[in-house]
Amino acid sequence: MDEARVVINIKEGVIELEGPVDFVRHYLDTYQFAIKELQGLPKGPVVSPQKAKALPREKKEARGTKAGKRERRSCAAAIRSYLEEGFFDEPRSTGEVKQHLSEMGVICTDGAITASLRRMSMSGSLDTTGTAGRALCYHRAKGS
Repeated sequence: MDEARVVINIKEGVIELEGPVDFVRHYLDTYQFAIKELQGLPKGPVVSPQKAKALPREKKEARGTKAGKRERRSCAAAIRSYLEEGFFDEPRSTGEVKQHLSEMGVICTDGAITASLRRMSMSGSLDTTGTAGRALCYHRAKGS
């Protein structure tokens, strides 16, 4: 029985047929219509009329930002500045610190906030009250 092999490369979308002549001829006839349609298309990217009429896209803001409110600084630096401003004159939980940070436009992970608060308490800048975990509150150290 005769074998046939056809390789169609439509801009690297390769179609390769191999087998008996009838099999290859059947699928070649099936793809013939699609190949003729592709030959009539303009070269380059195709833009639908709807997209052509659309206004140009606006640039997206950086993820998680509010226009004009964000400034780049580390979580620890922001918490230190809140200590100087008197935010920690009252005992504050990690959740309150996170809420204040996000209101001021500083986005930090829970882990970064907890680590910064723990470091500041170990250095003596902050004291802790309550039990470890969710009940732990941070406030200004007596000597600072």
